Amino acid sequence: MLAASTLLTTNSVDKLTTRRISELADVNIATLYQFFPNKEAIIFALYQRWLNEMDDVFDRMEMKQSKQMGWRKLFIKIFDALNQVQTELIVRDRLLKAMGMNEDLRQLDLDHSIVLSKRLAKLMANQESHLSECELQEHGTLIFHFERALVTPLANAKGDDQEVLYKKGRDFLLEMISLAFR
Repeated sequence: MLAASTLLTTNSVDKLTTRRISELADVNIATLYQFFPNKEAIIFALYQRWLNEMDDVFDRMEMKQSKQMGWRKLFIKIFDALNQVQTELIVRDRLLKAMGMNEDLRQLDLDHSIVLSKRLAKLMANQESHLSECELQEHGTLIFHFERALVTPLANAKGDDQEVLYKKGRDFLLEMISLAFR
């Protein structure tokens, strides 16, 4: 997994091969195939690891949230934590681009987007949003997809530009969320 992730920091998904992964990991390719039958299985596992990191962020925030914290502070903490997960930005970007490779990856991505959208909606509801459950679900979906859309520009930005872009993106997300509390 580390070797595949490392290769993705310098190469696109189409240049990722099981042979290159096994060489970098210093593992016989036959051994690699015992755990991962193909490149897509490795990508699936990397993507699943990133999804688990995001789930962990939501688990922590759901436990910490309180109405006294206020929705703005809660969502700033969520977005900052999502931005700081262990999976590197460039790897996240390349994994997102790989999601169209096969049906299993597309389905995993779709299933997870629904789960996280619902979690966003639940967090907004717990902070006493005035929107209906259906409206919150739609709002959560929009927020999820916008946050996801920030990955590529952030991965391509460097230094101070990356920080400025992140803060502007986060501020826009907070503005979108504020509509649920007006």
